[in-house]
Amino acid sequence: MIKRFFASFAAVLVLLLVTCRDADAQKPTATRILSGPLVKLDIKDAQVDPGRGKPRGTLTVAMHFALDPGWLDPLEHSYAVTMQMYDYLVHDAMIKPMPYGEAAYSLAEQAEVTADFRRAAFRLRPGLKFQDGHPLTTEDVKWTYEKFKGAYAKQFHDKLEHIEIVDDRTIIFHFKGPFVDFLDLYNGSGSGIGWIVPRHYYEQVGKDGFKARPMGAGPFKFVSQEVGVQVSVEAWDQYWRRAPGVKTINVRAIRDLAARMAGLETGELDLAYGMTGKLLQRVMADPKLRWDRNYTSPWHLVFPGYNEPTSPFHDRRVRQAVSLAINRSFLVKQETQGIGKPWGNWISLETRDALRGDGTELPVPPYDPARAKQLLAEAGYPNGFDFDWYVPFAPYFDMAERILTDLRAVGMRSKMQMLDAPVYMAQTSKGRKGFPGNRTIVQRIDPRPGGAKELIRLYAVCAGQASYICEPRIEALWARHEASIDVAERDRLSKEIQRAIVESYYLVPVYLQPFVHAVTQKVLPEGEAVHRYWDTLNAPFPWPWEVWEVKS
Repeated sequence: MIKRFFASFAAVLVLLLVTCRDADAQKPTATRILSGPLVKLDIKDAQVDPGRGKPRGTLTVAMHFALDPGWLDPLEHSYAVTMQMYDYLVHDAMIKPMPYGEAAYSLAEQAEVTADFRRAAFRLRPGLKFQDGHPLTTEDVKWTYEKFKGAYAKQFHDKLEHIEIVDDRTIIFHFKGPFVDFLDLYNGSGSGIGWIVPRHYYEQVGKDGFKARPMGAGPFKFVSQEVGVQVSVEAWDQYWRRAPGVKTINVRAIRDLAARMAGLETGELDLAYGMTGKLLQRVMADPKLRWDRNYTSPWHLVFPGYNEPTSPFHDRRVRQAVSLAINRSFLVKQETQGIGKPWGNWISLETRDALRGDGTELPVPPYDPARAKQLLAEAGYPNGFDFDWYVPFAPYFDMAERILTDLRAVGMRSKMQMLDAPVYMAQTSKGRKGFPGNRTIVQRIDPRPGGAKELIRLYAVCAGQASYICEPRIEALWARHEASIDVAERDRLSKEIQRAIVESYYLVPVYLQPFVHAVTQKVLPEGEAVHRYWDTLNAPFPWPWEVWEVKS
């Protein structure tokens, strides 16, 4: 089922400005950190369950692509959200998405933002420590911020004036100007900067040593890894929120879909990702397996270098022809057994301020190969053309071949470039710079929380770290967005940019992806209650991990 399909604006981190000057602006029991008027925040209290029993059993998880040791280092998170699966295992964040809230307190127990968005403060919960017993303090929070090099790093560093450590538990960020999106970006799945790294250990072992043997404050302690193949972690029963339900989690890279299916059937695997195509039908028919639709985000196509005049995709008619050539209904039937949804936006339906792509706010793209051929002829390609590469997200190569077949049918001919996930993500994290030439189509997906504006910031403006789009009209709208501290105006501008992107075919939506996961009977709870593991909004993977339970 769609996870919280009708999630409302109540999840917005910044709901409205208030001019309340007394302690009533915060919880009655909280001591104010900042002076003056504050923004009213919607951050959910942590749900602490200290009475759980001892961890037991082993959960074996099959990832559908190779593993990258870099995903274990929050300081360098620079692409997508895939690595947040490992953050939720080994590390912990100040605030982070949880099943009970898009933003929930974690290491922090209190947050405040001034009404002018120029200061943000946090108070850590008492008694925090890393997995080696070393205290976790505001010195680690400050050091993590200053050393962060991943997604949005330039914005975090450029906007910072200075960091004030009040005491071991209280920290204040001072910004040069209004930083309206700070909490959205600092929220755990938006970037790696909110996941706190132990300064003492990182400086002791260095960057490479940390990737080889990471250590954090999360519910599971790192045990071992075989680079690219497997990672093993064990429960840390001193985790502040609750002792994990599972003693050991083994994450294995199994790229072959048939091998993942076989592992589920034999009991070698307990949880497998990316069940798709014909084998999805087999998962659905197996009474010993349970599965979750887990709608995440729409597949979409981007055109690196499209705005260079020598690119065939420079012409809007060619990009429109690409969209018209794709038989989305057939793709959905073949890839998802009909549970996917053709979609008209490139942003998830669960994302705040995103336009719905089901025809209510943006039209579902039509399938019209005859019109596609006509547009190509009008653009100067009556016999079509060859382009360099079609680059899919691993391991969705069957889907890529189907799209290539559709494109060839109208005259756009190319071959597939099959990259494994770590390489693909490293290249896409650079945006246009990750793909040489200007005759390539890249297939992407990104279920990123924080609102549609954060996807725009990353992928659709000239200065975006992974930008594929640089257009004067969008830049003008974005400049107004960034200059405003009016939440309603910012949402309106975000939607105007989304519409401009889709109507000009700078990005071509394909369909809403049901990222189907399957579990065996070993996984508790029994029956349909197992769907609770997929309750966190915008989560491609079923975190948090400390709540998972299996039969011994």
